[in-house]
Amino acid sequence: MTLPTHARTVIIGGGVIGCSIAYHLAREGRTDIVVLERSKLTSGTTWHAAGLVRRLRPSATLTKLINYSIDLYGELERETGQATGWTQTGSLTLATNPDRLTNIKCQVSLGRAFGLEAEVVDAARAKDLWPLIEVDDVIGAVWSPSDGRVNPSDVALALSKGAKSRGVKFFEDTAVTGLQKKGGRISGVEIGPHVIEADEVVIACGLWSRDVAEMAGAHMPLYGCEHFYILTKPLAEVQALGKGAHLPTLNDQDAFLYARDDVEGLLVGSFEPHAKGLPLSRLPADFSFDLLDEDWDHFMPMMENALRRIPALEQAEVRMLLNGPESFTLDSQFMLGESPEVPGLFLMGGMNSTGIALAGGAGKAMAEWIIAGEPTMELNEADIRRFSPEMNVLGALEARIPEVLGRHYDNPYQGRSMETARGQRRSPIHTGLVAAGARFEERGGWERVVHFGGENVHFPLSFGIPTWRDQVGQEVEACKTGAAILDQSAFGKIMVQGPDACAFLNHLCAAQMDVALGRIAYTQILNAQGGVESDLTVQRHGADCYLLVVGAAEVVRVLKRMRETKGAHHVEFTDVTSGYAILGLAGADAKRVLQATTTVHLPVLNRFQFAPFEIGLARCWVGKLSFTGEEGYELYIPSDMAMAAHEALVAAGASHAGLYASGSLRIESGYRAFGHELSPGTTPQEAGLGAFCAFGTGFVGEEAVKDRAVNRRIVSILFDDPNAIPIHDEPIYFAGQVVGQITSAAWSYRFGRSVALAMVTAPLDQLGTHTVVDGFAVEIACSRFTAKASLNPAKEAFA
Repeated sequence: MTLPTHARTVIIGGGVIGCSIAYHLAREGRTDIVVLERSKLTSGTTWHAAGLVRRLRPSATLTKLINYSIDLYGELERETGQATGWTQTGSLTLATNPDRLTNIKCQVSLGRAFGLEAEVVDAARAKDLWPLIEVDDVIGAVWSPSDGRVNPSDVALALSKGAKSRGVKFFEDTAVTGLQKKGGRISGVEIGPHVIEADEVVIACGLWSRDVAEMAGAHMPLYGCEHFYILTKPLAEVQALGKGAHLPTLNDQDAFLYARDDVEGLLVGSFEPHAKGLPLSRLPADFSFDLLDEDWDHFMPMMENALRRIPALEQAEVRMLLNGPESFTLDSQFMLGESPEVPGLFLMGGMNSTGIALAGGAGKAMAEWIIAGEPTMELNEADIRRFSPEMNVLGALEARIPEVLGRHYDNPYQGRSMETARGQRRSPIHTGLVAAGARFEERGGWERVVHFGGENVHFPLSFGIPTWRDQVGQEVEACKTGAAILDQSAFGKIMVQGPDACAFLNHLCAAQMDVALGRIAYTQILNAQGGVESDLTVQRHGADCYLLVVGAAEVVRVLKRMRETKGAHHVEFTDVTSGYAILGLAGADAKRVLQATTTVHLPVLNRFQFAPFEIGLARCWVGKLSFTGEEGYELYIPSDMAMAAHEALVAAGASHAGLYASGSLRIESGYRAFGHELSPGTTPQEAGLGAFCAFGTGFVGEEAVKDRAVNRRIVSILFDDPNAIPIHDEPIYFAGQVVGQITSAAWSYRFGRSVALAMVTAPLDQLGTHTVVDGFAVEIACSRFTAKASLNPAKEAFA
């Protein structure tokens, strides 16, 4: 078969991910698709993957994607005649301490929201299910009967066979040497001197994806690590199970291990705490169906854990210590989507050892995104737009990625933060915050203050009452009655200028942008389906000059949306995030403190107005608004003057508060946040923000939301029991039925119990007619806690 000179879609990579994308594109009716593989199909990470597929995951998105994968893998053999090796063995996840048990119970509760059956069992039952294990330290376990395993290479071959039957052309031994662009958009793929002109290109080539993306000037921040598992020769204890019988997949996360039977022996793998990074320079150019060298010294601590858990291994003869490379991302979630830098270039990779489980669902999601031009389901946690170019720094990847693998099995405590690649992006007042005793977490490359009081206030982490509760309570009180500095400098700032600035923003944003000078408009950016792409404020500085302030993780997606929406508008927009600090000043004493910093009269401002001001030696703008819902201001200060302003505020009596304090107040006030209550699948009306839509201005998504029925709503939740401490995504019940999930939660110092925001589908009629509705229950780690709900903010509804 001869390489074509044109294709509608070129997919680079013939592993399970590339084959899945090709299969799903073709199944949706796409034609003229070409898949290019540098070696042979499945020759990369796919062939040596362990093939484990677990339904229960810590998020709704991952659970949905994997459930689809399992259903698909069971159907593929019937469709294609190619076996996938799907075997429903179930899985058993052990807990040897209370926090691990809480974590896996949380996954059971989340699974119930999707109709997944899983059972919390005791040590004796765990021993029955996995007779080879020692259980003297096991305090509980979760048995998931619908989980299983596949043969990864067979899955990829089945997907490729299904794709080929629909006309997809596969070319092996075809290495891509370059990518071409025209007018900034992807236009072609180079294979030596040959060029395939393409309407769109998909990069799904595993470890090599970052380098291939760079051929087009696109950012794909992933990096390789060595990943180990042993294979034993047949064991009598496994043979005794009988021909065709299998053990469940075993997960012993406290010992960093997973295991399953394999050809009458055992496969035992690890996510060891001190992992080994893998620069591509260590791999030969023709690396294919190859492995890295065995490293028993490195694996031996994990082997000792395995011997304690599975004593039969002492008599086993090890067939091999498999060391295969895999790619990981900075935040341990995979990435997919259209490149923010290069239109028409789609990227998927960094599967973080979940590629086989996710391949079916993620391949379908990517195919639908390519066809629709937008995500067709909630994919925020995997959306590549969460990574800015600043995060694609090789030094940061080299430092961080081994830690990502090593913390694969960490409990998802609030307050957990990575320790490597820290200090990449710092606020202009960072040194002042350090001096004030700040505890930082890394979020999106930024050092963000979560609370003050020093490191001793932060640890130990747990799912129970956090050690910082009293400290954060003091910060909350300061935000109410004092003058608390909230560093918001990580927020994105985008300057919009030009004769069509107002018209452009009225098309881009849902709210009215033709406001008076000195006015701040609160608004959302919507997609064509009416879902929220960003939540922001917009300051009007002149007839043709605006400043957009967006969430810290939204800059890339907003700039991409602006480029796609610009059309013929005469307007320019510039990311000026690094040019300005933003300091919130919240509390009843904020006005006095501000005035004490200067002899210039503090302007009289109504809510959502701003004006020039001076703070000590610094010039700035001061705006009358606060994300806490309390009295307060936001100060927009040139970065080089920010420390001077901070020093003046502290000298005038201001204190400090962190994200935990502002988060508690935000939720009490019912303020929505992007990535929680707001997402590309949530409309303004569902979020209770329909009043901010300026219908008739022709904003993107207007037609989709104008007359759309509202079948779910964001509500405020107040728990009855102070012992209820939600973590995230907990299912909500009403009249015995699952009606929604928690979207944000925090401890309320006002009420002395947890408060939350949640998306619910029922009972909308009662919520619409009653200020407070009782009868809700939230399931937290398999225990249900009663609660009440309201469409109004908690601090008003439950007072």
